[in-house]
Amino acid sequence: MSTALVRRPTENAALRSMTPRRMPPVGQVADLLIAARATGDRHGQQLFSCLLDRILGLKGAS
Repeated sequence: MSTALVRRPTENAALRSMTPRRMPPVGQVADLLIAARATGDRHGQQLFSCLLDRILGLKGAS
């Protein structure tokens, strides 16, 4: 049996994405959160609330 390493197509993409992502401006995310709350978009509220926490450095604080 061969013990050759099998490369997966997503492996290289995952390794390339190890650089930190740029976050959108706080004001823009806050506006999107307000709009999600105003329209009753629960998924949007969760998404933008978590993103705002990450931008402000509140990740993991509960």
